[in-house]
Amino acid sequence: MGRKKHTSLKTFSHEKRKSETKDELKSYLIACEGECTEPNYINGLVKHQKSIQKIAIGTEVVIAPHGATDPYGVLLDLLNVPDKDCFDELWIVIDRDEVELKTKGFGGHTEKNFNKAIKECTKNNVHVACSNPCFELWLVLHFEYRDTACTRDDIQKKALEKINSLLTDKQKIKCVDELKAMDNIYDLLKDKLPSALKYSAKIKINEEKKENPSTGMFNLVKSLIE
Repeated sequence: MGRKKHTSLKTFSHEKRKSETKDELKSYLIACEGECTEPNYINGLVKHQKSIQKIAIGTEVVIAPHGATDPYGVLLDLLNVPDKDCFDELWIVIDRDEVELKTKGFGGHTEKNFNKAIKECTKNNVHVACSNPCFELWLVLHFEYRDTACTRDDIQKKALEKINSLLTDKQKIKCVDELKAMDNIYDLLKDKLPSALKYSAKIKINEEKKENPSTGMFNLVKSLIE
């Protein structure tokens, strides 16, 4: 599609386009279910991959304003961006986080909500990076291969353990909430990205069916860096 100038989002950053032609550059609008973890990871990835010329300097990646924490709501966050039609690719980053009864109440999303989001994405030409059960699976895949079903709590605890293995004793984090708030999450994992891409591709058949375990993050990352 023709490139247009985006003006409605304050978070949008126009960068110098050096030698790339307009036809070679792409623009991405991404809405995330998580308020911090996913945007921090994506922004870190884009910054680093541009620095090593895996992503063209002029590639535009915008994170849509965060509002909803359910799959269909995330899609609406994306579709409500005024100039969404100016972007080459539209993405949502969501979880297939099934409803679980926890001590603090219910967590997760209903199947109806999830299926509605997937259906509407197809209608609106929106790409889906879905992780089942949750985004933290993508983090764990930077360290090890996982092909057996897991719960949200189990995979989040594993992600916490793996991230702490990279930190000094003074830096170690104590809980999943602290993990989700880390603003340097990609920087910690960047050297392990090839493993995450390799391991997630091995469970691609699960991703196509959105089954546990699976993650579509490798599709988004490959689109950005290829």
